[in-house]
Amino acid sequence: MIPFSKRFILFLLGIFVLAAAAAPPAGAQKCDVLRQRHKTVRVGIVTDGSTPADQALVQLFKKELSAMGDKDLTISCCPQLVLAGNDNRQEVNRALEQLLRNPKVDIVLTLGIISSTAVLERDTPLPKPVVAPYIADFALKNRRRAEKSSGIKNLVYIDSMYYLDHDVEIFRKIVPFKHLAIILDRRTVAAFPRLDELARDFGNRHHLEVTIVKADQRADEVIANIPATADAAVVGPLWHFSPAESAKLARELTKNGIPGFAIWDNRQVREGLLAGLETASKQEIIARRTAVAVTDIINGEKPASIDVDFIRDRQLTINMATVRALNMSSASRATGIYPNLLTLTDANIINDQRTDIERHLDIRKAVAEAVAANLKLQSAATNIKAGQYAVREAQADLLPRIDLETGARALDDDRAKIGGGSNPERAWTGGAAGSILLYSEKKWANFRAEEHIQKSRESYWEKVRLDTMYQASVAYLNVLRAKTIERIYKDNLKLTKANLKRAQLKVATGAAGPDEVYRWQSKYANDRRQVLYRESDVLDSMQALNRILHRPLQELFVPDEATLEDPLFIVGNRFFFRLLENPYYLQRFKSFAVREALERRPELKEYDAVIQAKDRLKTAAKRERWLPDFTVDWKVEQYLAEDGSGQRDDSPLNDTDWNIGVYARLPIFEGGKKIARANRLQEEIRRLQIDRNAMAEAITQDVLAALNKTRASYPSITLSQMAAEAAKNNLQLVTDSYVEGIKSIIDLLDAQNQMLNANLGAANAVYNFLIDFMGVERAIGEFISYVPEDQRQEWLEKAQIAVGMPL
Repeated sequence: MIPFSKRFILFLLGIFVLAAAAAPPAGAQKCDVLRQRHKTVRVGIVTDGSTPADQALVQLFKKELSAMGDKDLTISCCPQLVLAGNDNRQEVNRALEQLLRNPKVDIVLTLGIISSTAVLERDTPLPKPVVAPYIADFALKNRRRAEKSSGIKNLVYIDSMYYLDHDVEIFRKIVPFKHLAIILDRRTVAAFPRLDELARDFGNRHHLEVTIVKADQRADEVIANIPATADAAVVGPLWHFSPAESAKLARELTKNGIPGFAIWDNRQVREGLLAGLETASKQEIIARRTAVAVTDIINGEKPASIDVDFIRDRQLTINMATVRALNMSSASRATGIYPNLLTLTDANIINDQRTDIERHLDIRKAVAEAVAANLKLQSAATNIKAGQYAVREAQADLLPRIDLETGARALDDDRAKIGGGSNPERAWTGGAAGSILLYSEKKWANFRAEEHIQKSRESYWEKVRLDTMYQASVAYLNVLRAKTIERIYKDNLKLTKANLKRAQLKVATGAAGPDEVYRWQSKYANDRRQVLYRESDVLDSMQALNRILHRPLQELFVPDEATLEDPLFIVGNRFFFRLLENPYYLQRFKSFAVREALERRPELKEYDAVIQAKDRLKTAAKRERWLPDFTVDWKVEQYLAEDGSGQRDDSPLNDTDWNIGVYARLPIFEGGKKIARANRLQEEIRRLQIDRNAMAEAITQDVLAALNKTRASYPSITLSQMAAEAAKNNLQLVTDSYVEGIKSIIDLLDAQNQMLNANLGAANAVYNFLIDFMGVERAIGEFISYVPEDQRQEWLEKAQIAVGMPL
C-alpha cells in the first residue's frame, strides 16, 4: 500500500499537474472481479440524472479511482452499481438506499448536488461509508465543524459547490450590477424548494435584487425568462444543455448585453461568458480528492474524521472577446465593462488577441505607408517644389522683359514753349519699354547654380526617404520586439504563480516555512508590475510607429508577423545568410558595400551638387572682371492727351516717340568686390570638398560598422537560443528538486531568473540582428529588401559576382 502522507502529497501535486492515467474501457470490469484473490473494494455510484454530462462525470471518477489501485488493491466500479436519480430527490434517495443496502457495495459515491445534499440531510445513520463530493455551501449552514471533518458517522463530504458570496465580490470588481440572474438547471431548481428564499437572503447580504432563472434545454427560453432589469448573470451547471446550446446561451447573453459569470466550469468562459473562477481542471481535482478519500477509508481511517476541506485552486479567467463585445453592444445593460489593470495581471486572459481591428501591417506595408505619408518626407518634397520655383525665378532673369506705363505730367509754360512740341505743358502719355538680355555671366551663373542647388534638394529628399524607411523598419521591429518581450514576461508571471502555489503546497505539508510563500508573493507582485510596464512598452512602440506613418497615434493595428523565429522571414534571401556564415565572403562584401555606398549615398550627392553650384558662381565671379553684360533696350511712348503751351499739334512732331539700342555694361570699379567674391567662393568650395571627404570617410566607417554588427548579431541568435534551451532544462531540473526538497527557494529563483534573461536574450538577438541588417542597407544607400524583385535580383547577382559567390 502507498503510505497516506505520500498519497496526500500526490493528490496535492495533482492540483497543478494532472497525471495522465489510462482508464479501463467502460464496462470492461465485471462484477466477477470480486472473486479475485487480492483485495477488492466495490464502489457504488449515485448520480442526480442520466444526461451525457452525468455519464461523463461518472467516467472521470472511475478513471481516478482506478488510478489509485495497485497490485494489492482493485477499486471496482461496475456498471450495475451505477444508479441514476432521474432528476428528482425521490429517485435519488431510492437509488441511494438501494446501494446502501446492497451487500456487494463497500463504499458509495454521490456524484451530484442532489445526492450529496441528500446524504448530508439524512435522518438515519449511514450503514456504510459514503463520499459526497458535491456539497453546496448553503447546505452546510450550521453544520461546519472546527475540526474540518464531517463529524457524521460514515460520511466524508467535500464542500466544492456554490461559493457565490466570493464569486459575486469578484464579479462586481469587473461589472457593477444591481440585479443578478442566477441561471440553474431545472434539476437543481426542482430539488431545492428553498432556493428563492436563499436567493433573497443572498441579495440582502450584497444589496442586490436576485432572480432564479430555470434552464431546461434551450438557450432562447432562458434568455426570454431573464427579467428586463437584470444586468448580470451567473451560470451554474446546465445538465440538460448540449454543448451547442451552452455556447449559444453564452452568445445570447452577450448579444443582449448581459455579462455572464461561470460558477461550474471554465469551459463556460471559453464558450463566451465574461468570466469565471473555476479552473479547467476543477472536476479532475474533485475526482482525485474523492479517490484519495476512498483510499483513506480503505486504509482504515474513519470517514467522520477525514479532512473535508477542498483546496480550491481557483483562477479568475476573463474572456476579452466578450469584454469587447459587451462594450460594443447597443443592448448592453452595463457600461464601461473592463477589468482594471491589477485584475488583468492576476487573471487568466483568453481571446486577448483583437479580431475587430481591421488594420493589419507587415514590415513592407509599414515602410510603404511611411514613404507615402511621413511628415518629414512631405516637408522635403515641399522643399523640392519650392526649389523648382527658385529655378524658374533664376531663369526668368535670362528672358526678355517688357514694362507698360502710363502717367500725366505738367511743366512750366516757358519751358513748354521752347520745347517745340517735345514737352507740352500738360500731357498724358502711355508707353512700353523692354530689355532683351543677350548675355550676362552673372545671371547665367545664378541660373546654373540654382539648378545644382535643386539637385541637392532632391538628394536631401532621398536622404530623408532612406532615413524614413530605416526608422519605419526599426519602429516596426520594435513593435514586434515589445510584443515578444511582453509575452515572455507574461509567461514568467505564470511561472512565478505556479512556484507560489508550489511553495504554498510545501508549507501546507510542513516541508517549508511561511517565509518561502512571502518570497514568492513578493516576486509575484513585482512580476505583475513588470507585465504592466511591458504592456506600456507595446503601446509606446505602436504609437512611435504611427507617428512615423503619420497615423493617429492611438490607432491600433495588428502586426502580421506575431513572432519571428526565423529572421529570413523578413530578410527574404539566403544570400545574406551565406554571406554572414562565411568570413571570406563577408570580407569581400565589405569592399563591395563600401563602393556601393560611395556611389549611392545621397549625402555625397548633396555635397557634389552644392560644390558644382559654388564652382559655377566662382567662375562667374572671375569672368565678371572682364566680360560685360550685353542687352538690347527699347522704349515706345504715345501722347494720349495734351494741353497748354508747346502742344505737338503746333509742331512737326507726331504723338509717338520710340528708341532702341544695344548696350554692353561692365562695372569698372566696385572696391574689389569681384575679387573678394571669387576668393570667398573658392574657400567655400574647398571647405565643402573637405566636408565631403569627411562624409565619405564616415560613410565608409558606417558601412563597415554596420557589417561588423551583423557579424556578431547573426550568430548570437543561435547562441542565445542555445542558452535559452539550457536555462529551460535547468529550470525543469531545479523545479523538480525544489518540490522534492533537494533545492532551496534561492536555487529556484535563480533558475527562473536565468531562464527569463535567456529568453529575453534569445528574443532580442533576433530583433537586434534584423535592426543591424536594416542598418547595413541604410549604410549602403538602398533598401534592397524593399525594391522590386527584378531590381533586387540584379543587385544580388552583382553582389555575388563581387564577392566570388557561386550564383
